Amino acid sequence: MPVIEQAKKQLDQKQQEKKATIQAFKSLFLSPSQSAELVLRKLSEMCKENEPTYVDQNPNGTAYREGQRSIILGIRKMLNKDLKQERQGKAKI
Repeated sequence: MPVIEQAKKQLDQKQQEKKATIQAFKSLFLSPSQSAELVLRKLSEMCKENEPTYVDQNPNGTAYREGQRSIILGIRKMLNKDLKQERQGKAKI
């Protein structure tokens, strides 16, 4: 298989995987169940989404909290993805 065709195939597979991942996040966290709302709310608390991440005189502590927070922010980003834009290749993950 020529290199260009192989690269296009890999890119297409990655795009399909991204679409499937976005859809999975949305179906899990945006379902009308109370469980989904509870889990998302608990993740927000655990990841300190709405709390300061700065730890005075402790850069490692700050980095750790920022790492925690990046998890919930990544989930929120996935939930806000527009699948139509993703299909058109305009949205980036």
